[in-house]
Amino acid sequence: MRRRRWLGRAALCGGMACLILPGGTLAGPAGSQGGDFIYEVEPGDTLIGLAARYMQRPDDWRLLQARNRVEDPYRLVPGSRIRMPLSRIPVAPATASVVFVRGQVQADGRPVQVGQTLAESVHVNTGADGAVTLELPDGTRVALPADTSMAVRRLRSFARSGLTDTVIGIDRGAADSRVAPRGNGVGRYEIRTPVMVTGVRGTRYRVAVDSAGSRSEVVEGRVGVGARAASQDVAAGFGVGVSARGQMGKPLALLPAPGVAPVAQPVMSRSLAVQWQAVPGAARYRIGVARDAALTEWVSAAEVAGPAATLDDLPDGALYVVVNALAADGMTGQAGVLPVTVRRHPPAPFSLAPRPDGVAYGGDAQFLWAAVPDATGYELAVAADAAFTQQADVRREAGVESRLTLPTGQWWWRLRSLDARGQPGPWSDAQRLRVEPAPPLPAASDNGADLLVRWPADAAAQSGYVVQIAGDGNFAQGLETLRAARNELALPRPEAGTYYVRVARAEGTGIPPGAAFSAPQRIVLPAVLRDVRGGVVVLGGTDRGIETGIR
Repeated sequence: MRRRRWLGRAALCGGMACLILPGGTLAGPAGSQGGDFIYEVEPGDTLIGLAARYMQRPDDWRLLQARNRVEDPYRLVPGSRIRMPLSRIPVAPATASVVFVRGQVQADGRPVQVGQTLAESVHVNTGADGAVTLELPDGTRVALPADTSMAVRRLRSFARSGLTDTVIGIDRGAADSRVAPRGNGVGRYEIRTPVMVTGVRGTRYRVAVDSAGSRSEVVEGRVGVGARAASQDVAAGFGVGVSARGQMGKPLALLPAPGVAPVAQPVMSRSLAVQWQAVPGAARYRIGVARDAALTEWVSAAEVAGPAATLDDLPDGALYVVVNALAADGMTGQAGVLPVTVRRHPPAPFSLAPRPDGVAYGGDAQFLWAAVPDATGYELAVAADAAFTQQADVRREAGVESRLTLPTGQWWWRLRSLDARGQPGPWSDAQRLRVEPAPPLPAASDNGADLLVRWPADAAAQSGYVVQIAGDGNFAQGLETLRAARNELALPRPEAGTYYVRVARAEGTGIPPGAAFSAPQRIVLPAVLRDVRGGVVVLGGTDRGIETGIR
């Protein structure tokens, strides 16, 4: 591994040419300046060795000696800079890999996919919901947000050293660059806008273009920024703007990073509420979600007015919530980062019963749900409060149903699925369930002339009762529905046969649901022998009266 040292000087080029990173970067390959590649001498370097490593021919050391006025090609001063004409450095075609895509992204008018490679001269456009991240051969990443138009003007590599030679044009939108993260330096890396050029090495910075002009914001390292008639050395934590007419302003300190409040981990809900400390001087805030710690693969990004936002539909896995304060001049401040772990799978099962705001009678509550693919089990939680802190109980079930006996009152319940490791996914939304006392059970007497149905009086039956009589236990054949103000009902005796009766408390003017009725009671009415006056003489048979249940 080559020994590295810290630089302490800066080299800027005038006009619209490329720039050299100043102090705070690593020795060795030091970017470009004008038409030259700049190399910062390390101990042990010689012109012969440098020519062999970078130039077209080994004897190009003589060109380097003359151009740099070096007396002894074998004795170079560590920290000094050697200029090498880019025109004499052999290059090979290179490609950029697409490592992340979100939404609508096109390259030369065709949709872009992860894993695709892009070559020199390609034009990339992101839509209103789009974002893309490209990776260069040296590990450099450039992330393009929504509504960005970018052209790869040059994409090559130094044939003998593998350093990159890249020029990117941004006509609209923005680009966030993380340059040469492996620490091996860069041959040339420029981002050009219509009014500004930035050249960097071993750093991270942002470039944005809009109708007002261009901006460059330095996150790490140092950046040289050039405009038509000026150049600036911009340090980390500062940004500089260039107007649409090419006028460069002074470097300004970026707004500090907001302090993002921690959240409960892991995140298992559909929505995540995020809050952060207000930053003095902030006009707005940008909140985004990246899926990598380097913050180059953006799942989402949006601007909000105040220090709070809600994120919806986050993907599973380790994510990074990033908040930046935005100044009135459009400069993006330093990033406040909150790592989060999201676990939303397996999803909560779809509930089949009870229905929302349902009622269970007699304390017997049946819960049914649809099976979830890949789920190995389920958990059912029931509690006496919506926060699931009072009389809470959690049952683990292998199947898709569960029965509970609950006291009369208001209850809440919810479901979640378990994966192959027994780890739970998110809870479903909590549902309410009201448990009512069991409906009164009817009894009947038959004197051959009338059928009298009675049941225990129920103080909860403020609106009276509903009585149903039918010829079958499903209450479909010959169904008759009657209302009673008191806890009894006299009926003209029907013909001999088998009947079923059930009772429910009345609920307004409608007919209560089937679950509100008592268990069906079976009535067997025998044939009746009457005299000439219609009086009852004999009740035929012995199977008569009312029976509990259905046979």
